[in-house]
Amino acid sequence: MSFSGRLTAFLAALCCNAYIVIASTSSSSIWPLPAEVDSSGWPGVIHEGFDITTDSQSPRLHKAIARYRQWIRPSMLEDLTVQDRIANANGTGLDSLYLAVSNHNETLNAATSYAYRLSVEGGKGHVTADTIYGAMYALESLSQVVDDGKLMVEKLRVRDFPRYRHRGFMIDTGRRFFPKQLVLEMLDAMSYFKLNVLHFHLSDYCRFAVESLVFPELTAHSDGFYRQDEIREIVEYAADRGIRVVPEFDFPGHSRGLLPLANRSVTFCSESNVQLHNDLDGRTVATLKALLSEMATLFPDKLFHIGCDETRVTDTCPLVMTRKMEQELQQHLAGLGKTPVGWEEILFSSKAALPGTVINTWKMESASQATAADYQAVASSLPHFYVNYVSTTYDKLWTDIGASVPAKQHSLLLGGEFSMWSDNYCYRLQCFMNGTKPVAWWMYGRGEDKVFRSSVTAMIWPRGIVAAGAFWNFQAGLDAQSQDFLQLYHRQTERLMARGIDSCPVGCKCDELTQCGVPYPRPPPSGP
Repeated sequence: MSFSGRLTAFLAALCCNAYIVIASTSSSSIWPLPAEVDSSGWPGVIHEGFDITTDSQSPRLHKAIARYRQWIRPSMLEDLTVQDRIANANGTGLDSLYLAVSNHNETLNAATSYAYRLSVEGGKGHVTADTIYGAMYALESLSQVVDDGKLMVEKLRVRDFPRYRHRGFMIDTGRRFFPKQLVLEMLDAMSYFKLNVLHFHLSDYCRFAVESLVFPELTAHSDGFYRQDEIREIVEYAADRGIRVVPEFDFPGHSRGLLPLANRSVTFCSESNVQLHNDLDGRTVATLKALLSEMATLFPDKLFHIGCDETRVTDTCPLVMTRKMEQELQQHLAGLGKTPVGWEEILFSSKAALPGTVINTWKMESASQATAADYQAVASSLPHFYVNYVSTTYDKLWTDIGASVPAKQHSLLLGGEFSMWSDNYCYRLQCFMNGTKPVAWWMYGRGEDKVFRSSVTAMIWPRGIVAAGAFWNFQAGLDAQSQDFLQLYHRQTERLMARGIDSCPVGCKCDELTQCGVPYPRPPPSGP
């Protein structure tokens, strides 16, 4: 039996899971796995006159249609074979696609529906979707069953919706800066796999990465930051792809990036300047509130992440004062109409979490413990979803984030995220610690943006593809170590690279310093 036949038989057996029905070979190429799929018949061509139309006047949807035409409609009809041309003339294949949308509002939020239905029969394609974003996902699914200008089936029916509303990817630009163009490429890749939240970690030990007009000294001497107009461009680019941008400014620990404000009003707990001091005069908190108020205007999403991880109790920073600071910041964000998000320590260590704050679990505590305490949670388990570790193999990412959450608490689990921390690209440990340098320390400088791009994207992709599938529709009966899964994984990798996104190639091993066994070019050492 061929690979596609074996994969079809294997996926069809999953119907007993009552969440997915696969009924043909070609439909198994859609990733993430749809809720329900049924297809039949022989391949046909995409007709020369093929077009996509819609009842929606949404500019965002029309931009998406323009993007997907290039992947659905053949660009070089002269390359069709004689058999293809005969099929074209006989009408076998697809000549049109119509998108019917119930709600044309372009607003994105946690409640946005991405559900859609897609059908192809008799040369006609039809999509019904709750929102323009569901219609975009239908376009993506259809594009995955088109190969070289050919539709891989004659009839296709898909009913699809995500299991989780929050399907995220975190990039850490508070350590090694991610150039704007690289962020835009990450957003493109996310959209191909139906990820809908960019968790933008924008401050840490190495920098504060967003221009502040209120506190311009924050970036006055920075080797990498986003101007406010660039942030607006990123947010709009993401929204055009159905992606929300959730910013994170990490306080009160991981706050060395605020060191430029030390001469103004911000004080720290110790000489290392890594944790903010909640001084009795309230100057530090007042400055943070002013900064958060400014940053909140740049990010329309209701979720706003304030970190609160890995804080330390010292003589100058007792727990009670740290807790008070974290609670004041949460209250301030709530007053700005935002929903605070914090790492798990805000609930389990400082015990500062206020009702309504979302808990981002990552290390010691599980999502089930956060939901048991009646908090909404986003799961980012370090052993499974930290792709900055080479040891996080693709099969570890195929895991059920809700497995330990009781059914009565499941609505509190918003979803999951996978993360790319950039610790190993710091010029020295965490940008301030002495000791052995991280493995890719020499990629820290902006002069190495090109090689950093190659290195970091190969760390992220294609492993992140598996995480996206787990957040959309995890299937316990699908073994990630099976040959069938591996070949499906490779197919998605090839598709990603065909769309111009750098990735670790099929059959290769990649780490920070090498790709397919070849070291990245390194500049010669400077000095005598």
